[in-house]
Amino acid sequence: MGIIQKYSRSINSSNLKCDEHHFDTDNLAAVALSSALGSVLFRVKYAHDATSYKSLLKVWKAKVLKKAAHRRWPQHVSADKVAKTSLDYWLNDVCNICTGKGHLPLPGVPVLSDEPCPACHGTGKKPLACKKRHENYVKDMIEELEAMTRSAAARAMQKLAKDMDF
Repeated sequence: MGIIQKYSRSINSSNLKCDEHHFDTDNLAAVALSSALGSVLFRVKYAHDATSYKSLLKVWKAKVLKKAAHRRWPQHVSADKVAKTSLDYWLNDVCNICTGKGHLPLPGVPVLSDEPCPACHGTGKKPLACKKRHENYVKDMIEELEAMTRSAAARAMQKLAKDMDF
């Protein structure tokens, strides 16, 4: 089970005891200690914490603004719009038609079709909707969000691994 699944299970746990049979608090602590931004990314996306969205967007806009200046984006590219579009897409990227499976269910049976979903072409992710002139910048920032999440997840798993008996 990956850290995202462990984190999601811990967030939804009705029993946060910490003893030899219950480890949910360890998962929450590992993610919280992984990185400041990584922790908030996990909380908003996987714990569905809408109350942290505003602060996450503010931090993300500042980060994208720095990246835009450092990478010398053209004047017509709005760093604020790129930040909001990339964060909103990253938080909700699942294809609405196939619900992220990449294939449509066959009618009347609990089996998926062999044909890829016509909306997402089998990726399980909805198409990106943004201005054409912002598209490459938004995709780049989505990759940054993915990389930050992977990095935070890796640090969380390292923290959990230190406590495991092998």
